[in-house]
Amino acid sequence: METSAKLTSEQVIAAAKRIIERYLSRHGEQAYTYRPFIKGGIYRREDYRYKADLNELMPEAPLGSYSYLWATKESAEESTLRFALIPYGPTRIFVNGILSGRSDIFTERWRSKMIFDLPLKAGTNDIVLECENTSGGFGGEFGTLVGKLDYYFLTPDASMEGVWYTQPIHTPLTKIDRPALDSLRWNKGDSTSDSASWNLQDIYPEASGDVKAVVVTSLDLGEPRTAIVETNASLFIDGKQVGSQVELGGGVHQIVAHAPIKESFTLRLTDEQSGEALALINPVLGKESRYRILVAGPFDTIPTDFAIQYTKPFESTDGLSFWRLEGRDTYLRMYNDNELFGHWNYPLGVTLYGLVEMERLFRPTDERLSDRINALLLAHIQKSIDTYAYAQWDKETLGGATAVHHLMTSLDSLDDCGSFGATVLEIAKDHQVEGYELLADVVGQYISEEQPRLPSGAFYRTGLMHEFHENTMWVDDLYMSVPFLIRYAALKDESRYIDDAVTQFDGFFDLLYMEKAQLMSHVYDFERKIATGIPWGRGNGWVLFSLSELLAVMDDSHPARPRILERFRALSAGFLRCQDADGMFHQVLDMPSSYQESSCTAMFAAACARGIKAGWLEEDEVYKEAIKRAVSGLLTHAIDKEGRVLGVCRGSEFSCSRHYYVEELLARIDDTHGIGIILLALGEYERLF
Repeated sequence: METSAKLTSEQVIAAAKRIIERYLSRHGEQAYTYRPFIKGGIYRREDYRYKADLNELMPEAPLGSYSYLWATKESAEESTLRFALIPYGPTRIFVNGILSGRSDIFTERWRSKMIFDLPLKAGTNDIVLECENTSGGFGGEFGTLVGKLDYYFLTPDASMEGVWYTQPIHTPLTKIDRPALDSLRWNKGDSTSDSASWNLQDIYPEASGDVKAVVVTSLDLGEPRTAIVETNASLFIDGKQVGSQVELGGGVHQIVAHAPIKESFTLRLTDEQSGEALALINPVLGKESRYRILVAGPFDTIPTDFAIQYTKPFESTDGLSFWRLEGRDTYLRMYNDNELFGHWNYPLGVTLYGLVEMERLFRPTDERLSDRINALLLAHIQKSIDTYAYAQWDKETLGGATAVHHLMTSLDSLDDCGSFGATVLEIAKDHQVEGYELLADVVGQYISEEQPRLPSGAFYRTGLMHEFHENTMWVDDLYMSVPFLIRYAALKDESRYIDDAVTQFDGFFDLLYMEKAQLMSHVYDFERKIATGIPWGRGNGWVLFSLSELLAVMDDSHPARPRILERFRALSAGFLRCQDADGMFHQVLDMPSSYQESSCTAMFAAACARGIKAGWLEEDEVYKEAIKRAVSGLLTHAIDKEGRVLGVCRGSEFSCSRHYYVEELLARIDDTHGIGIILLALGEYERLF
């Protein structure tokens, strides 16, 4: 182990670079995924679960008959899937042919939620529900345990999101395997055609008059061809209008047609020499897709500046719209299947905050690394901003459960918006970010006007999709709100947001501060009218770090500054008493037998380094040594040679038992709850020493 006396700037910089290089190599800019989507049959609704009301889908199904639901789930490794079932009638769950769960008479009667941990193998997993039709109901709801968790199923042919279901059968299967399933008659919902004609009126059944659509497809030619063109639309290839014949070079060609909706759209391209029909390819879904065209509309007049892009909705005669596919209620849908890139959530907000501070730190000494960080930050933030309008359209149009911006489109908590929103404003200070003000105002409106508050004005949690959090106050929410409020105050030049940040500290300290220990209880439970009394490490770190954020921008003349400063000093002192011989802090701060936890150690180091630089802490040398020991502990215990971040507690629930925090709330590797704050701690250390 390196002692603090041996700690050098070179070691700190090297550790930071290892973390950054690992992150950049694994989570750089990545594309989003597009799939067909049919709004019909069984699909996810606003609570993010699939609704399969089989009486509604098959009203003539006889009592006592059965229907099977079939979907697939990919898994990178052997794991379990937390699965919720709300049965309407008797239901059995099979995973890869093995019975893995079933309803009972109590849940069937009350339609109450059941929770199962379904065993998944590495690769593709078949999830099959067997539903019996009874007078009490037929089918059920299933999927995620927690609303807004954006996991979804693919159809058995993996062509799109969704669930197949069978027509009623009289006798249940004796074996649930692929041959048995393949023998059944499935309602798949999709319809495509191999012809050269498409009924656009089927896509827009309400369209009337002389309205038009933009149809887009493509060709991929291995060699130059002369093509004979047959169409009833105005046709443009690679931006140029063409007639009945066109010379085409080898490669990919974009084809755009302006077609009347009331007529079937016809397009056939034939090789002049061989008479061979040239295969049309969907420009987004690719060669493997059976959907060959994309359609935008309806338009009274096609805008002259209509851009062919697949990220944002566009204005049509009927209002905002997005690309359609052939067939009734069939859409092009966007999914963010990336592990981290482009996502918006609170741990990533902290991660990107750490990265932007590293970009600034390395700008004078390692411009190449700084530029690479800059490129990732701008790509991630800009993609999050640019897809928000699509996500809102998706939520309003396709059932309510989005796979892009699933938090911001179902906004009901500070977790959903505050941390990442603060980081957007932080990055926008010295980066060219387009359109960030819109999302800043969405977050500002939610925090200031919509987030539930106590009579004191302090935030608390109620009315959430995550029912377990109902009627509670979490120390975490100081970080989920205060860093945003202080930056929003600067953006709007309005001091009332600073005052609101003060209100939060006043209200939270009233209910959660443990005066004797000089630490914060994790949660106050209004149902039981108790604070849990457990000083969870990261929760206390959120508070200390957020105090440093507020003090950094608070005028010396602000009447609340003395008490904010006193709270910073008191909490720092409470933290300090919990530091162990390795310089680390623990999962439960006052419980040395709990594991060493990296994120709270980093929060102490970062906040107190700021405190020393700004003169907020009175015992400079004591805290300087504690910071050195904390950073040394991080370099020894939390950052390995490959740049992996170790010992970071996963995302938490809460309990009144310390055993939950120690035995169930375990540490993970490369958890985004720790990457960014460790980088912030290393950066603050460098600026201090």
